[in-house]
Amino acid sequence: MSSAHPTQTNAPIRGRCFHDAHLWLILWIFFIAIALPFQWHTLAAWAFVFCLAGLLQRTGIKFALKSLALAFGLSISIWILNRLYHAPELTPEQVLAQANRIGFKIWALTWVALLSAQMVNLRDVITSGLQRRYLSSTIAYATLVGIGAITLLRAESSRITLNAKLRGLSAKQRFLQWLPLLIFAIRHAQRGAMSLRARGLGQDKAFYYNYQATRSQRVRALLLLVALIGVGFFSEMFFSHRLSKYM
Repeated sequence: MSSAHPTQTNAPIRGRCFHDAHLWLILWIFFIAIALPFQWHTLAAWAFVFCLAGLLQRTGIKFALKSLALAFGLSISIWILNRLYHAPELTPEQVLAQANRIGFKIWALTWVALLSAQMVNLRDVITSGLQRRYLSSTIAYATLVGIGAITLLRAESSRITLNAKLRGLSAKQRFLQWLPLLIFAIRHAQRGAMSLRARGLGQDKAFYYNYQATRSQRVRALLLLVALIGVGFFSEMFFSHRLSKYM
């Protein structure tokens, strides 16, 4: 497999504000930071920074608000569970602080995870790694086939469900609709395996499109990382004492 060449045509990933591979790495750093003892306001600030990055990545304000509402609803349910079920030796103040801390972590994690669904195209990330030879052709192509199968299985499931409704099948008969879906999955896996063999995975591959990051994308990724570090440092240094009584 050859790497990027100057004569190659630019893939759509090179026209985005941030390169998907850079965002994918930064998102993983954030998900790891959720488990570390950062303050709740730091996590909230990082979540809003990722929301701004998502808007620059053309996720859309409507999707950002919808994902915010979904994350808020899930965090509220977790908050209620932590208020109702807790260790008996905790005081009411400690119970409230623990519920708030866990609720904010779940909210930040869920919101950023939902935003990442449109911020990052995993197919382009895998193709970029394949072009750079960071991934083997066997793993990369098999992963791409698996990702494509998710959309096909969803569409096939919708067709099977619609067919069952039109035929007036009972609930017990509809329960067995997983059988044709399983057969479809097996056949798709066989077609995918034959396609991979036909591609000749042991041969050197040439790419028509360049999936590598541009210089401006590298600079923007570095600025985003610096902004996250700066926001985290400012939040931990100047707001921890003022807001610690709430968490």
